Amino acid sequence: MAGYALVIATDDFEKITASSIISSVAAASDVPVDVFVTMNGLRAFERETVETRDFDTGPLGEAMLENEDTEIPLFTEQFEQAAEIGPLSMYACTMAMDMWGRELADYVDLFDDELGVSGFLGKAEDKQVIFV
Repeated sequence: MAGYALVIATDDFEKITASSIISSVAAASDVPVDVFVTMNGLRAFERETVETRDFDTGPLGEAMLENEDTEIPLFTEQFEQAAEIGPLSMYACTMAMDMWGRELADYVDLFDDELGVSGFLGKAEDKQVIFV
C-alpha cells in the first residue's frame, strides 16, 4: 500500500474531524494521503460555513465547538497542519462544485485543486480507499 485515499462525502462535523485527525497522523508518519471532498462534504468547507461554524453536528461536535477549556483544533486547521508536515493533498470534486454553483474561491484555502472522480481514482490507484 502506498498511502491512503480519503473520500469525504458527508457534512457531518464529527466524521470530518475524525478524517482530519486520521489524515494528520498519517501525514506526520510520512504516509501519503489524498483527500477528495465531494457531495455534501463540500458544504462544511465553504468559507461562510467555517466562519460562522454552522456545521451539521451531533452532541460531541457541539461540545467540541463550545468547550473553551479544551483546545481542539478545527478540522480545517488539522488538515492545514497535516499538509505542512507531511505528504497530504486535498481535492474538491468538480461535479459537486458545478452542482452547487461554486468555485474553489468559495471554500477555505485547503484545496490543491479540483478533480473529477476519474482524476481522483487515478491518484488513488495504489492507495487504500477510505470512504466517509
